[in-house]
Amino acid sequence: MTENPSNNAVTNSGKKKGMSFGLSALIVGIGLVITKASGLLRDIIVSDRFGVDPSTADIYRDAFTLSFTIPDLFYNLLVGGAIYSTVAPYLSAQLATGNEKKGVRTVSIFISVVSVVMIFFCTLGTVFSEQFYSLYALNKNTNPITLQLASQASKLLFPQIFFIMLAALCNGVLNSYRRFTITSFGPVIYNILVLVAIAVFGGQTQQRLMMTTGGILVSAIIYFICQYLFGFKQMKQFRFIFDPVDKEFIALFKRAIPILISASITQINIVVLNFFANSFNAGSIYGYRNASTIWQIPYSVFVVAITTVMTPQLAGDYGSKKMEECSKLLSKSMKNALFLSIPSAAFIAVMNIDVVKAIYQWSSRYTNENAETAAVFLLGFSSAIITAAVIHVFNQAFYAIGQTKIPLLAGIVGLVINPLFCILFINLGIGPLSLSFAYSATNLCQMIMLSILYCRRKELAPHGIVVFLIKAFSAAAVMALVCYVFDGLVPGEGGKARQLAIFCAKGITAVIVYFVAAILMKMQEANFWIKKVKGRLGRGAKKSAS
Repeated sequence: MTENPSNNAVTNSGKKKGMSFGLSALIVGIGLVITKASGLLRDIIVSDRFGVDPSTADIYRDAFTLSFTIPDLFYNLLVGGAIYSTVAPYLSAQLATGNEKKGVRTVSIFISVVSVVMIFFCTLGTVFSEQFYSLYALNKNTNPITLQLASQASKLLFPQIFFIMLAALCNGVLNSYRRFTITSFGPVIYNILVLVAIAVFGGQTQQRLMMTTGGILVSAIIYFICQYLFGFKQMKQFRFIFDPVDKEFIALFKRAIPILISASITQINIVVLNFFANSFNAGSIYGYRNASTIWQIPYSVFVVAITTVMTPQLAGDYGSKKMEECSKLLSKSMKNALFLSIPSAAFIAVMNIDVVKAIYQWSSRYTNENAETAAVFLLGFSSAIITAAVIHVFNQAFYAIGQTKIPLLAGIVGLVINPLFCILFINLGIGPLSLSFAYSATNLCQMIMLSILYCRRKELAPHGIVVFLIKAFSAAAVMALVCYVFDGLVPGEGGKARQLAIFCAKGITAVIVYFVAAILMKMQEANFWIKKVKGRLGRGAKKSAS
């Protein structure tokens, strides 16, 4: 196809004016911090609004949590991770090679087709929600009241995922144009609206539960409208084109299929783990969610932020045959992601109960027993912060270079061994820790597999990782030892203000110790993050002064 000069002009100018990798990752990270913070606040409000009556608190908390699982599974089965991991790399590559019109048309067809399919399946899920949730009843320990409430609440969450899909499609397109600020802070609007819905409508009746999920549906609609309007300059190019036999669309769809299945496998594993969570005491599902939310904070903020910036850039470099640049970019992304993930895992492992109480225990409605349940799950998840980081970076790298079948293969392996690990650890008598241990062990197997397969292409493989890991784990070990001693000398007890003050002191100490140790070991990543944070703060101060 003949190159369009105007497209090249846009692309080249975009590169000149675009933010640096570090600044882009920092902005995305800040957006994710705010998003995750609002997500944590959501869980706190859920605990409060659905925990007024202690006798039924666990039932309603578990029902609210379960109500999302099947709609989320539908979402991942139909579009899920394929939205960003297919649209962003494809459109980025088309922009990098001067084929913007071709990319826009193909993505328009992709958006049109998946929208029609999603409408059909959202309707199906809404009508047959009771039948889908009856699958959880295969576990005889499942509370039938919890299932009945969850299935009814989900009727308003199935249509919600259609609008979440549209918003995610906007994000995939806008990230291709390097509009990271919009895509980073747009989800904050959704989370704030969800918080309002839970705070206003939440309560321990079926009607209150339904009103809450109805409010979440409205939040998703507003979220999509905002993302579209914020990125209107780019989004106005896209039209409804239902042409499922288009050759370019078919090629893109074939590329998306393995990503769709991979994303679905992740959600299936969540459903499986929730199924096994029903084997334990009431409240285990909610405790499992609390722990899962916590460990995904550093994972999302540090890892997803970096790969969000890395994926379109890597796709562009690979499309331009710049293999050395691809290797350097992946090395930089992997090290920067792990540099922050490794100490996060160590801190959470040592301070698990303090972390849970600091985040969730704001009233007597979240008891010490609730905190201990979540802390047990969290301890098992701590290593997953590291393994999931490596998996996500390699998965996005495979997607960027168009090799989508390998992450699928790793996902299938995980789908098979995850329930096996669950059964094994439960039979060993480990208790609730079995589930998070199983998840972490599954991640470890997938990480090893992906690392071996990606590094077969030496020109694309990351470099200097072994030396980096030795230094990072050494610095994290020093930090963990200091935190352990600090925790023994000053336990996080007393009122909430004192509890938070002690926890913040431990967190600040951990950060200082880790960065000092990293600087002494001459780790470039420490200087990288210090400079980026200083630069961002400096620019903010100048703007305030002016």
